[in-house]
Order: sequence, then structure tokens, then C-alpha cells
Amino acid sequence: MRRMPRRRIRPQADINITNLIDVTMTLLIVFMIVAPLLTQGLEIELAESKVVENIDAEEEAILVEIDKQMILRINKDTEAVMGEGLVTLLKEMKESLGDVPVQVRADKNLQWGDVAGLYGYIREAGFEEINAELIAEEIEY
Repeated sequence: MRRMPRRRIRPQADINITNLIDVTMTLLIVFMIVAPLLTQGLEIELAESKVVENIDAEEEAILVEIDKQMILRINKDTEAVMGEGLVTLLKEMKESLGDVPVQVRADKNLQWGDVAGLYGYIREAGFEEINAELIAEEIEY
């Protein structure tokens, strides 16, 4: 019996990338939907003022947020407690970032003494420029 020579099958160089594109697009859409939900800050009702001069988003600043339950966050990710721990944390940030302004977002339902105490801790850490973030009050003519 004579054997037939086997043909060698060459690997095919064409790749079907349709499935790869489908998975990539699906992941892109999922991340576009989920990403804004991951960066939520504290729920804060800001005070209103007729004159509002907040720091631009392009400027480098330290953001200190405090809500009506006295939960304190720095730069939207680091939770802190009022007192010496806050001063130490702010001093470390000042050493790494330099003399940048501090933007304070305080809930309008807080007592003034709590906000003034926060300002005192920020000053104790060595920051000179402290700005309060406000929303513009509607002016009726």
C-alpha cells in the first residue's frame, strides 16, 4: 500500500479581530459609565454669595471638604480628623506641594465655630492663602 504524501497545512495569517473590537468597545462603554461614579466627593451644600471668586480647576490647590456630619476629606480621597492629625497631614502636603492655596468646601449648615476651627488648623499647618468655595447667588433686578 502506497502512502499518500501529506500536505503540510500552513498557518493562516489572517486574524479575525471583530470579537476583539467588540470586547474593547464594550469595556470602553462600561468604564465611561462607571468612572464618574467612582470620583464622588462628599455631599455638600455650599453657601451662597453675591461675589464668588473660586480657584480655577487648572490651578494647583489643596481641596479640604467638610460636610454637615463633620466628615473631613482632603483632595477627595484622604479622610482626616480635626486636630493634630489634620495639621500633620497638611504639613506633609505643604512639604511635597509647596506653598499652594487651600480651597475649603464647607457645608452651609455647619456652625461657624466648626469652620473657624478648621481654618485655624489650616493656618497652624503654615498655609497663608485659604479660600472658601461658594456658589453664586442669583441677583434679582
